[in-house]
Amino acid sequence: MRAYLALPFLLSAAAALWPEPGSFVRAQSDVPPPGFTIAFIGDQGFNPFSWAVLELIKDEGADAVLHSGDFDYLDLPFLWEAQINEFLGADFPYFTSVGNHDADKFRSFLGYQYFMEARLERLGIPWEGDLGVQSVVKYKGISFLLTAPGTFGPGDGFHDVYIQQKLAEDPSIWRISSWHKNMNQMQVGGKSDSTGWGVYEESRRGGAIIATAHEHSYSRSHLLSNMQNQSVASTANTLVVSRDDPNTPEDEGRSFVFVSGLGGQDIRDQERCLPFTPPYGCNGEWGSIYTSDQGAVQGALFGVFNYQGDPRLAYFYFKDILGRVPDEFFVRSTVGEESAPVDLLRPISGRRLLIVNALPENVSRNRISFLSRDDGISLGDPDSLGDPRCGAGDGGRIEISSPASGHSFSASLPCQNWKLVLSDGRPYRYRYWDRKLDDGPCRIVSIRAGKIWAACSGRGPSVLDYDLEVGQAEAPVDVRIETGSSVAYCARFGGTVVRTGSDGETFYAGDAPPPASCPPPSPGK
Repeated sequence: MRAYLALPFLLSAAAALWPEPGSFVRAQSDVPPPGFTIAFIGDQGFNPFSWAVLELIKDEGADAVLHSGDFDYLDLPFLWEAQINEFLGADFPYFTSVGNHDADKFRSFLGYQYFMEARLERLGIPWEGDLGVQSVVKYKGISFLLTAPGTFGPGDGFHDVYIQQKLAEDPSIWRISSWHKNMNQMQVGGKSDSTGWGVYEESRRGGAIIATAHEHSYSRSHLLSNMQNQSVASTANTLVVSRDDPNTPEDEGRSFVFVSGLGGQDIRDQERCLPFTPPYGCNGEWGSIYTSDQGAVQGALFGVFNYQGDPRLAYFYFKDILGRVPDEFFVRSTVGEESAPVDLLRPISGRRLLIVNALPENVSRNRISFLSRDDGISLGDPDSLGDPRCGAGDGGRIEISSPASGHSFSASLPCQNWKLVLSDGRPYRYRYWDRKLDDGPCRIVSIRAGKIWAACSGRGPSVLDYDLEVGQAEAPVDVRIETGSSVAYCARFGGTVVRTGSDGETFYAGDAPPPASCPPPSPGK
């Protein structure tokens, strides 16, 4: 831990940062830059532990902070501002939702909201609404919805209406809905019902990640299809977030919630959903719990967006100030993918699908292979919508998912690894080749007229995550391969074999007829 500055210096540093609000606005990108990293914290305080967390955020190379309420616990906004500036800088992007311990000095003269607004003004980051209470900030392709249910106004009938309206009109593929307080069943400590369920459900329906704090611990749910009932849609380590389609009777909204309340204050115990180790109790909705009962110390949740060059993939990990990582997972956003043109979705037959899920100590042996021979597979003209090469298309993606079990695997196929192979001077096939698996777990994908072949492996640095469970129905299993700007091939396998051996589990299926239609990508059901 570094040497920390004296209070007089912090006061003078804060005094120099009281600019008058302006109106400068900078245009923002539609998707996050590759590797764009956000640190998620709450319940910070002003003490050596809060300083250590800020130092951790700096050391991890975070590009922004989302602070879900409870700032310094001293009602000294200028001191809180100076604390941020000392460790992260006066021009560091720092977004906040107001907490109950901030309410008294939030709108006062030189209050917390003043410093929040002044920071965004300095950075030229636009916002809409009452900042930190009912507001939207869009930055680097991510939409931050900052509200205050239970702190300033009720959740049901007020903040939930605002959330629904803003998410409905938001085109962002990544949206994060942040507030401070909780419902009792959306945390694992002793907090009571404070927000109402509407804010959770409208955020889920709108395809938003839900970021909260208030309880001084860390917990993260599995993918949920209903927040109020804690209905688990999937326990896979890749959480596929999707929004509800208002034109259908079904509720397709899928998301998850986390409580990141280890920003610097005291650490509390686990009072709900025992035992202390997974699988946890209640409805099995929690994917990770980190409290004093698990030996927790202060830390932050980090989200790395546009991970490995895939704008729709993010890698999340919680790291504490001792360097421990008690939780890590992936998130894929399908928001905005619901309207793919039907004529570019091509159902094909499947010749073979093999999924090998090795034992935990042999994860490098995980592998997936897929083969299709179907007259519906066409190469297409170079520079057409199905051309995955850089300058022509956007690369591609492969996705394997089971609606029955909720298991899924998805990997981007970056455009720089695609080549057009010629035969006798004419286009013959598109070939994806990543021999060392530097850009993901897939080594080869080959597409030519009448045939698609793909092979992915866990032998590289990337994760190949598809968890088979003995005795659980896996079929049907959907395969989706996207190429270029808009073309997607899909197959559905109905195989029934899940074999258990000395090295793990295996799923094999073959000779699947073309499905009647292609399902939407990553439904998360």
